[in-house]
Amino acid sequence: MLLEVLQVFTGVFVVVYDGQHALKYTLGRARLVVGPGIHFKWPIVQRFRVQDTKHTTLDLEPQVIQLQDDLVYDVGAKVVYQVVDLRKALIEVDDLVEGLKNRLTLAVQRVVKAQTRESIRDLPAMITAVKEELRPVEEQWGIRIREFGFSNLSPTPPTLEITQLRLLAEEKLGLYHRFTRAEGLTEDAAVALISGAVMAVREGEREPRERPAPPPPPTAPEVGDAELAPVA
Repeated sequence: MLLEVLQVFTGVFVVVYDGQHALKYTLGRARLVVGPGIHFKWPIVQRFRVQDTKHTTLDLEPQVIQLQDDLVYDVGAKVVYQVVDLRKALIEVDDLVEGLKNRLTLAVQRVVKAQTRESIRDLPAMITAVKEELRPVEEQWGIRIREFGFSNLSPTPPTLEITQLRLLAEEKLGLYHRFTRAEGLTEDAAVALISGAVMAVREGEREPRERPAPPPPPTAPEVGDAELAPVA
C-alpha cells in the first residue's frame, strides 16, 4: 500500500507485481518489457503500461443464435487466455479485453450458425472450430487460448417445444406402422388407437390371415363280410 502511494505522488518509479509485466515507453516509443519488481523512470519522458500476464478468464455475453434449420439456441461461453507477447497485446489492439470479447462473440456466432439439430450435439467439434476461428487473433494480438468451452448451449422454450413435438410425431408414426403392418388393423382403427379414441374393431375389419387347414375327420374302420354276425 505504501509503495502505491509513493508511486502516485513521486512519479519516479512503477511497481509491477507477480503475474504482471509492463511495457516501457520512452518519448512515446515502446522499448522493452519488464517483469515483476520496482522500476524507476524519468517523469514525463518515460512511462510504463502494466498488464496481467497470468491466466485470465473471460465470460462471453449470452447470445441467441439461429441454426441452419431455423432452431434457436441460447449460447454462453467462457475462455481462458494468457498474454504471451506483451508488446503485441498493448500495441496491436486498443483494449485487449473488449477486443477479445468481440472477436470471440463473432467466432461463436459463425460456428453455431453453421450447425443443425444433429450436429449441435457434437460439442468437441464445435469447440475445435471456435479455436480455429481465434487462431489469427492469437498470432496478431500475442495471446494464447488455454481453454474454451460453452457454459450454456440449450434450445429456447419455443425450440424445445418444436423438438418435443417432432419426437412425439415420430413415435406415433412408428406405432401406426406397427398397428397396420404387424397387428393387421385398418388405418382408421390404428389412427383411433394412437389418438386415444375408443373404437370397436370387428373381426372382419382385420386383414385376412392364412390359417392352418383343419385336420381331416376320422374314418370308421372297414368291416369285412366274414365279421358280419348271422341274422336269425
